[in-house]
Amino acid sequence: MKFKQLILVALCSVMIFVATASAQSDNATLNQYYYIKVWGFLKYKHPNVASGKIDADSTFLVNLPEIDKAKNSEEFNAAISKMLQQLGPVKKLRASIKQPINKLITNNLDNSWYTSAKYLSKSNSKKLLFIYQNRFVSTLPHYYTEKQFNTDLPHEKPYSFTDSVNIPYAYRMLTLAKLTAAIDYLYPHKYLMDSNWDKDVKEFIPRFANAGLRITYEQQMLKLCALINDTHSFRFYKEMKHAKEILRTNFYPPFDFKLLNDKQILVIKILVPELCHKADIQAGDIITGFGKQTTEQRVNELAKYISASNRNALLHRLSVYANNLLFVTDSLQSTITYERNGVMKSTVLQWAGQNELPTIVDYLKMKMKPEYEGTETDYVGPGIVRFKIGDIIRLANSLPEAHFEEGIDSIFNIAAKAKGIIFDMRAYPQWAGFVNFVYKKFGQDNKFFAHYYMQDFTDFGRYVLLTDSTTYRPPNIYPGHYLYRGKVVIITNGETLSLSEFQTMYLQGIFPNSVTIGETSAGADGDEKMLMLPGGYKFNFTGNAIFYPDGTHAQRKGVKIDKPVHPLVADLLSGKDTLLQEAIDMINSKN
Repeated sequence: MKFKQLILVALCSVMIFVATASAQSDNATLNQYYYIKVWGFLKYKHPNVASGKIDADSTFLVNLPEIDKAKNSEEFNAAISKMLQQLGPVKKLRASIKQPINKLITNNLDNSWYTSAKYLSKSNSKKLLFIYQNRFVSTLPHYYTEKQFNTDLPHEKPYSFTDSVNIPYAYRMLTLAKLTAAIDYLYPHKYLMDSNWDKDVKEFIPRFANAGLRITYEQQMLKLCALINDTHSFRFYKEMKHAKEILRTNFYPPFDFKLLNDKQILVIKILVPELCHKADIQAGDIITGFGKQTTEQRVNELAKYISASNRNALLHRLSVYANNLLFVTDSLQSTITYERNGVMKSTVLQWAGQNELPTIVDYLKMKMKPEYEGTETDYVGPGIVRFKIGDIIRLANSLPEAHFEEGIDSIFNIAAKAKGIIFDMRAYPQWAGFVNFVYKKFGQDNKFFAHYYMQDFTDFGRYVLLTDSTTYRPPNIYPGHYLYRGKVVIITNGETLSLSEFQTMYLQGIFPNSVTIGETSAGADGDEKMLMLPGGYKFNFTGNAIFYPDGTHAQRKGVKIDKPVHPLVADLLSGKDTLLQEAIDMINSKN
């Protein structure tokens, strides 16, 4: 009987200990969450911090130990009150802050975390509200770009550590605070995210706190940043020192490929015949799994590490051979499951290693080579002229400066006589001014083709519509009023990103009767911002918001498409461009 009582007492003691530890853990997470929220608010609102008089990072690092020592909300609020006092008094403004007269995006504004949250004391809530009502307002914010189109956010220290050094705890938490504040106040599309950002931050607080190893720190950064659903952030993985270990990509596949959907990978070209022959892999095979994962499981795994605005943007980038992301190649060989002519097969494949690397490099160089050089007109069919936005720079580079505009006009005179013009927007523009010259020739009016919203410097986290015409076109650019009577087709896919999306909207405005075909674009329109994070990591994200004039947003959705067209398997295998052929057929049709 006594033995049973002892067991019962022991179990109760364990339960009490677990409950106490859990409560302490919850308190620590809440302390850090509200500290991060308060710090981000002060960084962009407090007159002494937002102006740069007091360094935001130093404020965070100096006060973090006091926050970590706090055992309850009372001690936490005492630490917050002490920090606010350190920042100095905030003067009451003589006049209320003037509100912008243009249309605003206010979806992300939410002050309830400090006006209604029970965890913050009434005294601290009142202090924060007073700071907000008398916040810093300037055309030269210390932690933001002076011009809306500039990329690098100023005064963000890199805190460089050698690759072999683990990031100290305080700097890991500073990273989380910087990312939280950036999404809260600098990311216009927070409200479009699939997940709840505040809930995400709470979840990642213990993850960052416990990420003692450099590789674990990088894993948590990638996972958190993937949640913002922004293709501008896709390349963040390239900043990681341990990217290959995290994503498990040490070798290249000995074939090129295309993701047909979440579940199927089409082998489209054999690059290393001896390796593929040994494994009995042929062009046309459809891979459904490799190693211990199905293709779908691998895609979903990568989606947790890599940010993309929409699924097509992700699948497109996973299909890019040069990115080398899709296959798990952490060992030189792997089991491959694939389908051929309706029959499932399994084999052991050796990936392309050091001996095959020259073949891979040559293939990548070949893929980057432009189709045309100089000012040669790109005829893709009788009377059909194509402009490829990715290599249109060749025109600008080939024309003598003294006769540049004359040369461009002669190129458009040739296009004007064609029965059809194709604008292939499946790349990033290397010449940003090209579409302005299209407008100077074919434009009919001065209407805005888009609505551009930039950060509102009077209230960070709010965005204001720009109505200055120079936001959309350079000064002294006027429509040429040449009425083109042929057909115009615009082609897009997942590679159509950012400026390419903006210029697609521009072309849709110049040619209102054009037809846009293809696949969903990257869904990351608007100028991007770059935030430097501790460890020297550069985090890019969309910093401005672009809408169509009718209010349709381009972020995540991508540009408007009149007719979805996807590559056919037979065309992928033969090298034929399904989307281009559809554009040619549309121009040649009598409809």
